[in-house]
Amino acid sequence: MPEPDFDMPSALRQLLSRHALRWGALLLGFMITLSLAGYHLLVARYDQNSFIQRLDYLFYDWRFQLLDSGERFARADDQIVIVDIDEASLKTEGRWPWPRDKLATLTHQLTEAGAVVIGFDILMSEPQLNPTRQLQQQALADGNTELADSLTPFIELTEYDQILADSFANIDVVLPFLLQADASLRVGQLPAPVYQLSPQQTERLLVVEAQGYAGAVDILQNAAVTSGSIVPTIDGDGTLRSAPLVTRFEDGLYPSLSLAMGLTYYFLDGIELDIVPFNRQLDVIERLHFADKSLRVDAGRVLVPYLGPQGQFPYVSATDVINGRADTEVFTNALVLVGTSSVGLSDLRTTPVGTQFPGVEVHANLLNGLLAGNFPFTPDYGHTMTAVLLVILGVIFTLISGRLGPLALATATLLLLAILVAINLSLWVYQQMALPLASSVLLTLALGTLHLLEGFLSERRHKQHVTHVFGQYVPKAHIDRMLNEPEAYGFEGENRQMTVLFSDVRSFTTISESLSATQLKDLLNRYFTPITGVIFNHQGTIDKYVGDMVMAFWGAPLEDPEHPRHALEAAVEMIDTTDALNPELQALGYPEIQVGIGLNTGPMNVGDMGSTYRRAYTVLGDAVNLGSRLESLTKFYGVKILIGPQTRAAIDDWAFRPIDRIRVKGKTEPVAVFEPWGKLADLTANQQAELDALEHAQQLYLQQDWAAARQAFEQLNAHSEHAKLYEVYLERIAILEHETLPEDWDGSFTHTSK
Repeated sequence: MPEPDFDMPSALRQLLSRHALRWGALLLGFMITLSLAGYHLLVARYDQNSFIQRLDYLFYDWRFQLLDSGERFARADDQIVIVDIDEASLKTEGRWPWPRDKLATLTHQLTEAGAVVIGFDILMSEPQLNPTRQLQQQALADGNTELADSLTPFIELTEYDQILADSFANIDVVLPFLLQADASLRVGQLPAPVYQLSPQQTERLLVVEAQGYAGAVDILQNAAVTSGSIVPTIDGDGTLRSAPLVTRFEDGLYPSLSLAMGLTYYFLDGIELDIVPFNRQLDVIERLHFADKSLRVDAGRVLVPYLGPQGQFPYVSATDVINGRADTEVFTNALVLVGTSSVGLSDLRTTPVGTQFPGVEVHANLLNGLLAGNFPFTPDYGHTMTAVLLVILGVIFTLISGRLGPLALATATLLLLAILVAINLSLWVYQQMALPLASSVLLTLALGTLHLLEGFLSERRHKQHVTHVFGQYVPKAHIDRMLNEPEAYGFEGENRQMTVLFSDVRSFTTISESLSATQLKDLLNRYFTPITGVIFNHQGTIDKYVGDMVMAFWGAPLEDPEHPRHALEAAVEMIDTTDALNPELQALGYPEIQVGIGLNTGPMNVGDMGSTYRRAYTVLGDAVNLGSRLESLTKFYGVKILIGPQTRAAIDDWAFRPIDRIRVKGKTEPVAVFEPWGKLADLTANQQAELDALEHAQQLYLQQDWAAARQAFEQLNAHSEHAKLYEVYLERIAILEHETLPEDWDGSFTHTSK
């Protein structure tokens, strides 16, 4: 049977594929890491709609939902109250917009209740028409001058804009305005800016900018202390997380409603800014100084410090204030925001702390942050820090992925995720720092999954390689154990104490000449199949088939402390299997098969050996060579199995017939060889008697008592079924008794042929 083809290029491809998987995973991981790091260095600051940014939005909102924001952000000592134009107010006072005299009444009531600043979150960019004047004009148009004259005394009573403006006389009122991108929209009046830009700042300052505006009508703006912008900053997913404290229009910076109220509260007309270079072309506002507070800002914007879901500030229904039913104590020294929570008035926002969140309470949270000097922030170096962290994560996975198994790598990935989230949350809790988290989480999961997949594919490749190399040579149980315990074996060469077996078909040349090629192949297949099964059943490893010869060994690739016994038991069963096979072969017209087997135990070199074109897992060494010589000597001594001295010494429950002391070609030291005679427990009296007689005859032979030795061997030859050995000794005696032997003659016989 031809030797199974161990295709080294295929095995090499298996090995290279493992390296390719490793380097491919590292390269892909490097590319992912570099891409995410580059995103944070170059793109993230301006990004609104990418998947990563939207995921970061979710993580940002999760911070508010997971933790009690009221404990994270300071609550100002100053009272902030919301007067709510709610559903009850609309039902009682009528549909919106209300006549401005109602707002005047509201203002008077709040002034009487002790409020110190009122901020309106209600845009009043168009004058309210005087209904009396409209009626008078209609009367004149109809020619009814009498009616027109009679209405003149009532005109002043329905000048609602003036009435509202007059109500501002005894309290500081802040009105709203809109700043927007449409340069064609310029309605109403803007207040004075809180910061005047220099020509250089006009060219270089990076800040939220508007081209148009809609301010309060002149009469109201002139009566109010100031006004502030109510334009929110809506993120790409439609959620309000940040707001500009200042917005640029032309060459001035204008305040938000909350900042305008804060400045009014502290009797301030302007702000101070720390402006630092952003790059070679642009500068950016790093800090905004408000009263005694220094606030971090990002291009004029801040993150809204939501104290929690709706209702963190006292809400008072507008109709209760107008009709004098409200508890006036809540307004004492309070900053009051007038706005709406009514669904129909469309000032409800989606925020991290809830949907349908009143816009007026957004301003309240911003005002509270200003007064308390406490805003969450993303530092200017936040994205750079994240990029560095991503590179560190990439290095960590590069270092650990090749050293950890799948379970350990999965555990390490989850541990890294937990650490990242814990650090991120700790910075949020203790420093109010909002660092990006999505990229770190994505990279950790991506690299963990990538290297787990690489490990899985590499392990699968490895198992395929082990099965490819050993599948035809070792028992399936060995393969399973090798796959489960990869540390128990290796491909590299090593020296081990092992047992080798050589088996050869007697007179194979004569047999092959009597059969056709097809018949010879069929004969060998019928012989090798059960013989291989026997070797596998006794934990042996097939080394090779060469023609009719089988070479096998025990003790590798897996350790086998009982390798001499397993090899001997396999050899005996191979003889029995061959004997049982012969009737089947003869029935098919094939000649009978007889085999000789040589076994030897000793130190051997074992490993994956060969060239770059062809390799095999095999054994080498003097002990292997002796095993081969023993197989060839079985025919000489007329035995079926010959074993070496170390094999004999390792098995103490078998009887062995001492065959000879021999020197093989190329060696000077003699070795004793034996034939397995059977297990001691099964030994018959006749077998024991023959062993005793043989030992006596060999002693006479060694003593050079040729006559007595001849007589002893003749008796053994006459009564034994194993006469060939005794004939060998009788032939030697006939020669040796006529020779002069050296004094150190030890009875060994030198075999000069292989």
